[in-house]
Amino acid sequence: MRRAGASGRPEGTMQIIVPHTNTDLDAIGAAIGAQVLYPKAQIVLPGTANPMAAEFISLHRYNLRVYRVKDIDLTQVQRAIVVDTADAARLGPLRTLLPNVELHLYDHHPAEAADLQGRLEVRAPVGATCTLIAELIEEAGAPLTPFQATALLVGIYADTGSLSLLGTTDRDARAAGFLLSRGASLQAAARFMEVSLSPAQQTLLQQLQNRGRWVNVHGARIRLLVAEVPEYVGGLNLVVHRLMELEPVPALFAAVRMDDRVHLVGRSSVPWVDAARVMARFGGGGHPAAASAVVKGLSVEEAAERLEEVLPDGVERPLMARDVMSAPVKTILARKPIRDAERLMLRHGHTGLPVVDEQGRVVGVVSLRDVEKARRHGLEHAPVKSVMRSQVIAVHPDTPADEVQELMIERDIGRVPVVADGNLVGIITRSDILGLIYGAPPPRWHRRLYAAPDMPKDLRDKAVQEALEAVEAAPAGIRALLRTAGRVAEQEGVAVYAVGGFVRDLLLGRPNLDFDIVVEGDGIAFAHSLARALGGRVQEVPRFGTAHIYLDADDPDLPSRIDVATARREFYEHAAALPRVEHADLHEDLYRRDFSINALAIRLGSAGPSGLIDFFGGLKDLAAGQVRILHTLSFVEDPTRLLRAVRFAHRYGFRLERETEACARRAIAEGFLGRVSRERLRNELLLLLQEPAGGGALQMLADLGGLEDLLPGVGLTPEVLSLLDAADGLPEAEPEISAGSRLWLVKLLVLLHPLPLNQGAALVKRLRLKRAESQACLQVLAGWRIAHDLVTAPRPDPAAIVAHLDGWPPEGLLLLHLLGGGDRVATYWRTWRHIRLDITGADVRALGVPPGPQVGRILQRVLAARLSGEAPDRAAQLELARRHAAQQEE
Repeated sequence: MRRAGASGRPEGTMQIIVPHTNTDLDAIGAAIGAQVLYPKAQIVLPGTANPMAAEFISLHRYNLRVYRVKDIDLTQVQRAIVVDTADAARLGPLRTLLPNVELHLYDHHPAEAADLQGRLEVRAPVGATCTLIAELIEEAGAPLTPFQATALLVGIYADTGSLSLLGTTDRDARAAGFLLSRGASLQAAARFMEVSLSPAQQTLLQQLQNRGRWVNVHGARIRLLVAEVPEYVGGLNLVVHRLMELEPVPALFAAVRMDDRVHLVGRSSVPWVDAARVMARFGGGGHPAAASAVVKGLSVEEAAERLEEVLPDGVERPLMARDVMSAPVKTILARKPIRDAERLMLRHGHTGLPVVDEQGRVVGVVSLRDVEKARRHGLEHAPVKSVMRSQVIAVHPDTPADEVQELMIERDIGRVPVVADGNLVGIITRSDILGLIYGAPPPRWHRRLYAAPDMPKDLRDKAVQEALEAVEAAPAGIRALLRTAGRVAEQEGVAVYAVGGFVRDLLLGRPNLDFDIVVEGDGIAFAHSLARALGGRVQEVPRFGTAHIYLDADDPDLPSRIDVATARREFYEHAAALPRVEHADLHEDLYRRDFSINALAIRLGSAGPSGLIDFFGGLKDLAAGQVRILHTLSFVEDPTRLLRAVRFAHRYGFRLERETEACARRAIAEGFLGRVSRERLRNELLLLLQEPAGGGALQMLADLGGLEDLLPGVGLTPEVLSLLDAADGLPEAEPEISAGSRLWLVKLLVLLHPLPLNQGAALVKRLRLKRAESQACLQVLAGWRIAHDLVTAPRPDPAAIVAHLDGWPPEGLLLLHLLGGGDRVATYWRTWRHIRLDITGADVRALGVPPGPQVGRILQRVLAARLSGEAPDRAAQLELARRHAAQQEE
């Protein structure tokens, strides 16, 4: 291509890269990436850019040259590279070029019969066109600047909702990881991601909300929506995604007319609706959960009618209540005594029962909570009808299962009777719905694992006595604290207990200042009274009935914070959810805890501990050296308990109890860890890494099959495990560097450093670390190999080491120490990085060197000599600078 003329317009035979009109972030990102593949091509916009893309172009005008149609001579165009569309109508005035130029197409949208035909076509059903371009760049090994990588990453994030929208594929995630490894900025991606709808998209969203109706296909409820706008509006998938967030439905199909065509979109969250099969009838495509198509020649009403006609092709009969209910149902007669209901529920592990009359008709529901409360009031002989709930919420056998799920959530009930013609034919519980939602049913009943015979009485009495003696052997400050809490409890007239890990470690003779108190009464009020007695301050958490007391204690044996909780129960509405909370007694409060060894309690009084409470066999498990969950759904309700079980077993040298291990393996195999938020998994991983000799805990998790969910692709080789063990000795081996470092981050780098850079960067992103932590990881992963070669070379080059390690986080230096560079790393930290010259730029200019880059180069050469010991003082440095200056004059 010839140089631009005086007008600034390109001249001669040309190649142009063309995104679509109303250019969005994916289109402009793909165009910028295409310039890597077509270095001589110019980007030409056929129309306007949407606001976010226009802002991106404006902010990067120094890195990006974009032409308008008026800036080019169309007769000079030889090749057009079209990105993010194959629709000629979306190329504006540039479509007149198409019959006369060589056409290359790059697009991720579903193919249509009227699409352009290119000499070269790269098309695939991925989340963004930028993904296709990034894959080609990686395959070609083409050079990529951080700006170009960022533009591509922004495009991927914009069209996939940061890899969260339906339609996102594994290829999009891999492309994003590659771009991160090539310097893409996560900060810029977050800045330019279309997190809010544009005015045009909001108008479209409102239309869809206002013009919707329900249709019934084979018994399945489907939402059918229509809208119409005069011009094309990009980001329809984002609009539909937002609509599903605002109005969750099992499945929806939308017909939206833009310009001269109707865009069809299908979304499904249930297995009996296949969106792809429906869209295939219109020549479109996708997958069962998300699909789309485009039709021409129909009004939006006609398209919606045609859509309704073909829906039966992609819809099967939904699961009904009869398909998921349990039968036969255990019931209790209304006239039976309450003690019989409690005995029946405990025997079978149920938490509630339908109540029937003599004719078998359902007249109420009674819960385990109701009967336990009646027993505490001495009413175990009263009839069940006196405590049952007579307003029964029931469903018919032909009620769709998704409606049952909505009913359970809306009415906050754990079981729904299924009734036909007044007769009880089945019951649906939360366990049934969990199995429906997550594909693999959990154990049908919430079975307790402490039903086995307890310790013999003499051994138990001995264990309790030893426990109370352990309390008396605690530091004086702890004993005084326990007595003060007991005295305040007696004054307030409430029962107060020390619970959880504090009690566990007290019995094991281990220090633990994580001090938890449970109050059978008003926990927040008690916290204020105790704080006054201790001279502390209170922070309330009313939602959970808890409070934190902060102490300014100088005694290292006393905690700085005391957590006070009202005795409560927690329940989970679905697997991996956060718990909901209700008030309860101590038994139920301890039952919500993770393991038997953490469900021990000590009753506090002014004279000292008055008893140890062990409802669930925790003392026996401490003696046996095992970690045991309290019920078989424990890991389903909260899968992070899996990681805590491993952490506790490793810390104390315990094993997982046999059935607990079986439940852990089953929960991992059924994918429950993958349903936990990345943040919660990250937090548990950091706790694992903070454990001494944490490699053993990771190995235990790997043996259970759970490491892949936490750190996909990471291998625990003997070398990695050895490095993890050695990391615990860093504070002693390198106390100065370790003082400003995070040891868990060093261990994370040990795990990630053997991986390819793009894979390690993807895991750093997956963990969602804090920005500074992520940046430290990425910097070390990108440069550790060069650094390792420098610090382990037979003859060190201090100048090169200082230049490369300048600005490195201390965690990266400690990784180098572990990898064999200890002496050089220590010398760099203590000596080399502090060395400065005795001469300045003014001294060099005084030698006759003119101001400019030459001064800096001379100083760098003198510094390199200074670091090598060749120019120890000012005189030697001036002489060396004079020689370098003379050489440059020659």
